[in-house]
Amino acid sequence: MKIVPGSSSPVLSYRISKMLGSSLVQVEYRRFPDGEIYVRVPEVEGEDVLIVQSIIRPEDWVTLMLLADACEKASDMIAFIPYMGYARQDRRFREGEPLSISVVARSLRSVGLSRIITVNLHSSKSRKYFEELYELDAMPLLGRYLRSHECVFISPDKGSVERVKRAAETAGVEWDFMEKRRIDSETVEISPGNVDVSGKDVVIIDDIISTGGTVAEAGKALLELGAKRVRSACIHAVLAGNAIVRMSSAGVEDIIATDTIENAVSVISVKDLVGESLKEMGYV
Repeated sequence: MKIVPGSSSPVLSYRISKMLGSSLVQVEYRRFPDGEIYVRVPEVEGEDVLIVQSIIRPEDWVTLMLLADACEKASDMIAFIPYMGYARQDRRFREGEPLSISVVARSLRSVGLSRIITVNLHSSKSRKYFEELYELDAMPLLGRYLRSHECVFISPDKGSVERVKRAAETAGVEWDFMEKRRIDSETVEISPGNVDVSGKDVVIIDDIISTGGTVAEAGKALLELGAKRVRSACIHAVLAGNAIVRMSSAGVEDIIATDTIENAVSVISVKDLVGESLKEMGYV
């Protein structure tokens, strides 16, 4: 199997190729004067290929489509989309809105990408729009990375409780979630549900950190409740705008993330998860 590195996931592509002992295709990327994306994928005719590309920005989606079309003569083709952008819009919340994830799924099928591997979709409802979707769970990777640390895992809200529980069970640590209680129209009280965090190291864990607002709010509350140290960990570190500054200003000391989105905090690789998935599918 040959690995086709997408423009948003070059490092992860390299790590997967080294793990599998597979060739890393030398994809040619450039832009036309009007900004249009050009790609060329040589030497894949008759080969099984794995295209690795996270959809973080709109252009990443376009690039993935172009890569798939360029690989049309491959023997077999799978897309590994570590971070599946547009998965938040899995229903029409208001009249006139699109089903964004449905549009993504249909467009991928149109270029021959019916088999998709991804990591921790933000919404489980997004799965139904894909014909053959393999969703990998990276929460245990966070737990394994933090296993040697004496700490408490905290979910910033009830929505992420099951995710945090899986990470905590792997790490063998206590876990809890934050509860919000509205006092009046302007005051909201935030506190852990059951665990006393006083004097303890705490790690706020979520699947995605986007603007950092939720983590910053939770971190500030935990420190006010006597936590000795507050860190954060996530699978997908979007870190939009001034997210890092916002969390740091609230007292959150560290950000730990996987390489589904490649940036300075991507210290945990999901490559082994991909390898196991490809093995189950019979490719390695």
